[in-house]
Amino acid sequence: MKLLSKIFVGLALSASLSSCTDYFDVQNVNTITEDSFWQDESDAFKGLMATYSGLQGHGVTGGTSAVNTPVRSDTGRPNNWNAGAQSLQKLSFNDNTAVVKDKWADLYTAILRANQVIEKVPGIEMDEETKELYIAEARFIRGVCYYWLYSTYNHGQVILHTSVPASKEDFAKPVSAKEDVLALILEDLKHAQGILPDKWDDNNLGRATWGAATGFLGHVYINEHEYELARVEYKQLIDRSDLYQLTPEISWNFDAEHEFNSESIFEVVFSATQKPGSGAAGNPDGPTGSEGTTRARTLAPGGAGGWRVVMPSYWMTMQLKEDPMDPADGRNEGRIYSLRCEASIALGDDGTMFYQQEVDKAGFNNGEASYLRKFQNHQNENDGLGDVYSSGINERIIRLADIYLLYAECILQLNGDGAVNEAVTLINLIRGRSGVLQLDPVDYTAQSLMEHIMWDERPKELMFEGHDTRWVDLRRWGKVKEQYERLSKLEFILAEKVLRYAEADDDEALILQEYGEGAAAYTPLAHDYFPIPVDEALTNPNIGQ
Repeated sequence: MKLLSKIFVGLALSASLSSCTDYFDVQNVNTITEDSFWQDESDAFKGLMATYSGLQGHGVTGGTSAVNTPVRSDTGRPNNWNAGAQSLQKLSFNDNTAVVKDKWADLYTAILRANQVIEKVPGIEMDEETKELYIAEARFIRGVCYYWLYSTYNHGQVILHTSVPASKEDFAKPVSAKEDVLALILEDLKHAQGILPDKWDDNNLGRATWGAATGFLGHVYINEHEYELARVEYKQLIDRSDLYQLTPEISWNFDAEHEFNSESIFEVVFSATQKPGSGAAGNPDGPTGSEGTTRARTLAPGGAGGWRVVMPSYWMTMQLKEDPMDPADGRNEGRIYSLRCEASIALGDDGTMFYQQEVDKAGFNNGEASYLRKFQNHQNENDGLGDVYSSGINERIIRLADIYLLYAECILQLNGDGAVNEAVTLINLIRGRSGVLQLDPVDYTAQSLMEHIMWDERPKELMFEGHDTRWVDLRRWGKVKEQYERLSKLEFILAEKVLRYAEADDDEALILQEYGEGAAAYTPLAHDYFPIPVDEALTNPNIGQ
C-alpha cells in the first residue's frame, strides 16, 4: 500500500509573512494558516506527509528531472527537437535552463516543509516517541535534499536554511561554504539513522528507514572519497539479509507490481490516481494536485502515444545489446538479448511486445535506436499514456544492487588486488540474477575490475536510475572528459531499426555520432555542477555573480 497516495495534503505550508496580514480587515475562516495549523498530532502527521510530497516535484523525481538528467551523462540522449535536453548533453545549459531552476526550487520547497516539522512538532502535545520519529523523518528528508543540492549546484556551495524564515529578508541568505553544507547533511542523516525504524508496516510503506539513512550516508562518504567510511555504511546494509536481498528478476525494480520489494532501500512514492480538476502530474500541492509522475509518457515512443523526449544513448544501447548471456542459464535459450537488456530498453529487433504491439512497430524514427522500458507500464494499456497523463510507478532511489557495486568500489580502492575476489563475488550475484555470463576473478586486477565497474556494470545495471546517479559517478571518478571524448569518436549505423557500430565500408552520410559538442565544450569548473539559478540570483541580494 502506498502511504503517500492514501494521505494527500492540500497544504502549501509556506511560511507566513506577518506583513501580509496588515492588508486585510477580515480573515477567511476557512484559510489554513500557521497559527491555526500545527495544533495536534494529526496536523503534525499531515505536515510530515507534505514534506515527503516535496520529493515528488518535477525538479526532484517527478518526471522532468528523472527524464532529463541522464542525457548529461553517457546513458541518455535527447530527441533532436528537445532544446532543453539538448542543452544538457551539449553542456550548453546555464542559470536559466528549466531543469536547473526547477530542481533548485523544488528541493528548497521540501527543505522549508522539513524545517516546519522540525520547528513546530516539539511544541505539539503528543507522544514523545512519535514526536522524535517525525522529527527524524523530517531531518532525513532535509539531509537528502541538501545532499542533492550539494552534489548538483555551485560546487557544493548552496544556501543553508535550518529554520523557517520569519520575514522576507530571512529568505535572502548568502551561500554557505561547502564544508558547512556537508556538515549539516551528515548531522541530519546520522540523527535519522539512529532513530528511524528498520522497516514499516504495510500501511506506512514509503516512509524513511534506517537503511535509507545508511545508504545515503554511504553515498555522501564515497563521493567525498572517504572510502572506509562509505564501506562501513554499505557493509551494514549488505549484512542485513533479513531486510535486503536481490530480487529474482531485475524487472521487479522498475514496475508498479513489485514496489517496496526486498531489494528496495529507498523509493519516492507516486500514485496514478487523478484528483478531480487535476491538470498535471508531478505537482502534488493544492486541492487538485495529483501525485503522479510524467516519466512514462515523456519517455514512451510515438507509436504508443508518448513524447519520446529522451531515450538511451547509442553507446548505452550497444552496451546492453552486447551484454553477454550465460549459455549455461536455461532462461537464455532462444533469447536475443540478455534479461538485463530486455528489462532496461526496447529494441526494434528484440522480438518482444512493447505497449501492446510488436516492438518494431513502436516508432524508431529520427535516429531513435531504443526506448527505455524502466519505470514504464508498457505491459498495461494506456497506463501513463493517452488520457492518463501521469504514472504511479515509484522512483527507486537506492536499491541493493547499487550498494553491492559501490561497496565493491570501496574495497578495491582500499585493498587493491586483495579485494578482487570479494568484489567479483558481489558483481556475479548481480549478473547471475539476469542470466549474464559470470566473471572469473583471475582475469582481473583491481584496476581492470574498477574499469569494468565504471564502463560496464554500473551503466548497464543502473541506467536512468537514482538521482542523477551516473553523472555523480563520472564526476567522482574524474572521468567526464575522458568518457565524452571516447564517445564522441564512436560511429554508429541505424538500419532497419537496428543499431550497430559503423564499419569501414559504410556510407559516411549514414553514420551517427553523439557527444561531440559536449566533448568540445567540457570544463570541470563550468560543467561539473549546475550554476545557482538566475531566479535566485535576481531576487536574493546576498548572492553574488
